[in-house]
Amino acid sequence: MVIYTQIAEAQQSSIVMSMPIREQIIKDNVKTYESTDVIPFDTVPQMYYDDYFYDAYDELSNMLEGNIQYNLKRAEFLVEWAYFSGNVDYKAFCDSISLAVNVMNRFIRLMDIQHYKTAANAALFNYFTKPGWMNGNKAFSYDVEDCGGEKDITKLFVSKVIKTHSGQCSSLPIYYKILCNELGGKAYLATAPRHMYIKHIGEDGRWVNVELTTGSFARDEWYIQSMGVSTEAIKNGVFLTAMSDNEEVAYMIYMLGIAYQRKYRDNDYFALLCANRILDTLPHNYLALHLLIETLHQCGYDYVHTIGEVPSHYIINNNQKYQSAIAILESIGYTELTEKEYIKKVEKGYNYIGKNTSSSWDEFKSRNR
Repeated sequence: MVIYTQIAEAQQSSIVMSMPIREQIIKDNVKTYESTDVIPFDTVPQMYYDDYFYDAYDELSNMLEGNIQYNLKRAEFLVEWAYFSGNVDYKAFCDSISLAVNVMNRFIRLMDIQHYKTAANAALFNYFTKPGWMNGNKAFSYDVEDCGGEKDITKLFVSKVIKTHSGQCSSLPIYYKILCNELGGKAYLATAPRHMYIKHIGEDGRWVNVELTTGSFARDEWYIQSMGVSTEAIKNGVFLTAMSDNEEVAYMIYMLGIAYQRKYRDNDYFALLCANRILDTLPHNYLALHLLIETLHQCGYDYVHTIGEVPSHYIINNNQKYQSAIAILESIGYTELTEKEYIKKVEKGYNYIGKNTSSSWDEFKSRNR
């Protein structure tokens, strides 16, 4: 199945493809398996044969290269499409977004704020945080259950946010950014340790941080102090920095690798392919480095568990790449919170703005202390 059947023929003809994943598989002598097979450990690169992930990877890779126009809406859809084996419809996904955009355009006209450069941001903040006619009297909220999508990665999908008006710290900002793009406004994704939020420039020319997990605004100082962001990380553009279009596409390639891992519960060549594809363009991308480290660590563990502590070219090379990636992460000031630490930070954020935590949140935090 080829995903490009969902793109207009005129657009198809203009695409200049990079090396497709299937050619890369042949070039690197990768073993492929059917999704029903259990992959045995082997030092030869290996992965499941999944046309959906392959086609999504190819399109996102071309978007990263600039051969396909940047489109965050499309990029998000591709990750979901691959995970659900093509059983989602792009037109329906776009229609649900267009419906919300039309409502917010009406809000902008009714409020007579179209002459402000932050009109889209004002409409979006009201849409996300204020129960009213724009959102069916249901504001968007932070889903505290499985906030990292470890048990169910679909909790991180934008389609879930659209359906339930609840999401995680990544899916809420991504949905905001998609809507802002469609509205013709300006907004940027930004990250802190284990966290994502929105940045945009206010009417006074200063940066504004929109914290969708709490429906509030936050200062950079709050992220620095509460999440332990280092000066080096800020200086190197790791955290608290507005993402470029390329960095957003790279994030979706990272999510494609994560979706593959969660679907097959395996760390193999596909995850390495996603990480290395990002690093070819953005050599200090901390998410790609983290994915690379996680996958190489698991490969090393599988080797020792199966073969033993036996020196070989494979394990030496694996360890060298592993140590190199760790060294780069440390050099750029990357820091990470544990899940329990992150839970405490979110609770602190709720208390900071004077919101009472929900009963589900209280139950969740009690189980994760």
